[in-house]
Amino acid sequence: MELFIRKLTPELLEDWLSFFDKDAFSDNEDWCGCYCMCYHYDEELDRKRAYGCDRSSAKFNRKQAIRLIKSGRMQGYLAYVQGKVVGWCNSNDKKAYDNVNFNFAEEVPDNGEKIKSVVCFSVAPQYRGHGVATALLEYLCNDAKADGFDLVEAYPFAHNENHGYHGPLSMYQRNGFEPCDQIEGCVVCRKKL
Repeated sequence: MELFIRKLTPELLEDWLSFFDKDAFSDNEDWCGCYCMCYHYDEELDRKRAYGCDRSSAKFNRKQAIRLIKSGRMQGYLAYVQGKVVGWCNSNDKKAYDNVNFNFAEEVPDNGEKIKSVVCFSVAPQYRGHGVATALLEYLCNDAKADGFDLVEAYPFAHNENHGYHGPLSMYQRNGFEPCDQIEGCVVCRKKL
């Protein structure tokens, strides 16, 4: 399987939407309307949003994701196989994630370092277990270094490798990340660039 990885830009919005509309959670009805918005909910969005995976919450999340991608606040990487998106990694400057309930920048200070956060992976069901998330992680680390980041920081769950939308701890450890803290059931892992 040959993977091709691209950084998400507004020009790739239709590819991203197609992945989330059709493939990302085709096997998980509970998450089908997330559109990777979880860590972008500031106080204003949190007041407006609908919860659950019904049409209204999916429509709201989709609309907000489009707005955030167009503005550059939601960033990340798309993995393609034969021209079709098969995986996604939500990754941006740590300060771009200001979730009202779980704010990484407040929970684990940056000590003046420029940090790129990795908050979510989504891989189409038929491509899971084939190295897509690892390829995305490797690519984003190289890209972060080229963009002048000091560290890449991730938040895998401490005790559940199967609930892996943050990516499994073992994947980070294999790629040179070291645990440095723990918050809300997640291990904070960092890789110096």
